Amino acid sequence: MPRTVALFSLGGAPGVTCAAMALAAVWPGGAGAVLVETDASGGDVATWRRLQPDPGLTGLAAAARHGGASADLGAHTQILPGGLSVCHAPVTADRAEGAVRLLSQNPGVLVSADGPAVVLDLGRLTPGAAAAALATWADEALLLVADDLAQLRRAKEASEALTRSLPRLRTVVVGGTGSVREIEGALGPGVWGRLPSDARSAAFLRGEANPRKPQRRPLLKAAARLAKDLAEGTRPADQADGTEAPVPAPQATGVHA
Repeated sequence: MPRTVALFSLGGAPGVTCAAMALAAVWPGGAGAVLVETDASGGDVATWRRLQPDPGLTGLAAAARHGGASADLGAHTQILPGGLSVCHAPVTADRAEGAVRLLSQNPGVLVSADGPAVVLDLGRLTPGAAAAALATWADEALLLVADDLAQLRRAKEASEALTRSLPRLRTVVVGGTGSVREIEGALGPGVWGRLPSDARSAAFLRGEANPRKPQRRPLLKAAARLAKDLAEGTRPADQADGTEAPVPAPQATGVHA
């Protein structure tokens, strides 16, 4: 089972933070997962969820510098209603960038042998950025691409360079319709499938709504399928017929509005 999963985009705002929250909230296994915002342009979760500035990424980055791999990720998280642990980034780039850079130099603070999985929200990835080192270090890397002609073309043109540095890269298309086979025809191998556009789930994750049985919403159900595939090591090529195997809706999520 992977210990770290990094989510990022190349642009186009496909909803990386909401997807990362959803994935962490439904991660299988008793230890669950922690969401760590490592977006150098600044985080969203603190604003969405009205979190205190500390504990968070700034403290974790300082621990990475001073304490090395012995630093405790859990000491730098806040617990959302529902139980999801979040290590949130500062909201402004001037503070977030330095914290991400420090963390990228000692990412071992993120994991422990018996601790939870870690879902990294890298935001928009740019060449040479500190977050790119975290994507390379992570066990799994997910490129989120909006189902938009310009964004699909951008992903296709970047795919060769990305797969050189991220050999286990999977591409996840956000929104739209069509089979996995059709997406692979445009982007090549390594496409996992789709996460649906789901405004109600996004509002729920931001703390703006409280739908009944949110775990049955399309985004959370798709995130549970993705989490299961990641946890079990299922690669896109294993889905030989291009279909998405049904997965029961999670019994609960790690977040409440």
